[in-house]
Amino acid sequence: MPYDDPDETDPMMLVGVELEADADTWLETATVFAEEFARMGYSEPKLLELFQSPFYAGPYRAYTALGEEKVRALIHDAVQFWGAVRFREEERDSDLPQLRLLPVINNAGKGK
Repeated sequence: MPYDDPDETDPMMLVGVELEADADTWLETATVFAEEFARMGYSEPKLLELFQSPFYAGPYRAYTALGEEKVRALIHDAVQFWGAVRFREEERDSDLPQLRLLPVINNAGKGK
């Protein structure tokens, strides 16, 4: 069977469906995306770019459903709670470099 000519009787054929979602569903969706990417080390500006990009369909639909102000608040909370992860290479006795995760406390906007 050619790639561009799928067999309708194939039980393994991918089928997508679209379901209606209310504001609470989009709020949960946006929260999960913000937390996941904050844990991967995304900053607030980078996370907002992700939500504003139609390339990322899920976050973008949540952004359009909730509005920029609500999404900015969710992103801020996620980054403040989860912080950021930084990688640092360390020299060890072995020949292989070792990577260590270092927690970074985000004190953005707070006095020094």
